[in-house]
Amino acid sequence: MWKCNVKGKKFTGEKKHCGSEGQWLEDLFGISPNSNNDADLRGYEIKKESDKITFGDWSALEYLFTKKKRFTSNYMTKNMFIETFGTFKDDKKRYSWSGKCFPTYGIWNYCGQIIEFDEDNNLCIYYSYEKDKRPKKNEFPTFLKKEKKILIAIWTYGKLEKHVNKKFNKKGFIICKKDNSDVYNSICFGSPLDVNLFFEGIKKQKIYLDSGMYQGNNRNYSQFRANKDFWNSLIIEEYF
Repeated sequence: MWKCNVKGKKFTGEKKHCGSEGQWLEDLFGISPNSNNDADLRGYEIKKESDKITFGDWSALEYLFTKKKRFTSNYMTKNMFIETFGTFKDDKKRYSWSGKCFPTYGIWNYCGQIIEFDEDNNLCIYYSYEKDKRPKKNEFPTFLKKEKKILIAIWTYGKLEKHVNKKFNKKGFIICKKDNSDVYNSICFGSPLDVNLFFEGIKKQKIYLDSGMYQGNNRNYSQFRANKDFWNSLIIEEYF
């Protein structure tokens, strides 16, 4: 299928969104769109080579704006959540929880946010009023004005384990690579990846969470990604 349908081909379609070429590539492999979040082809997840490659768009199990929660009793609307923890984008005329205001693993940012694992290996985002350097924090709800850190989003161990296992821990993954002319010329096979390796990548800041949440859109846009060096380190075979 690779030699007949993909090798030597070049994507010439209109890139309406960042996933356009990926969808085109899946079509060449004969993969039908599905919503079960399973591996693409016979136990392999298929990716195209790029500087940043996405594991998946995996929302947290709970945010502060989730109405029915079991990890915290605090609540605010999604609109208020984005205004509180995000920043205003002048060009878009709206608030978004993305870019510099969104935290990275193990480091408190200027908005008083950090990504950490808790004692149960749940991936958590915490907020600290004390570490928030923004003047607008004085207007925040009372429950945020505490000395201890406050949970604002959580991806449970079980949720992430399920995502990773279904996509990447069956036979592994495939990355299709291109030459300098953007023509697909090689196919790479990567080893299976389990949740422990995934968590290790997060702790070493090789895997990161890229948020694109913004006002006016119901989607949360929680993209887990890694740079191509991480993916290349897992490749065990390459065919031209």
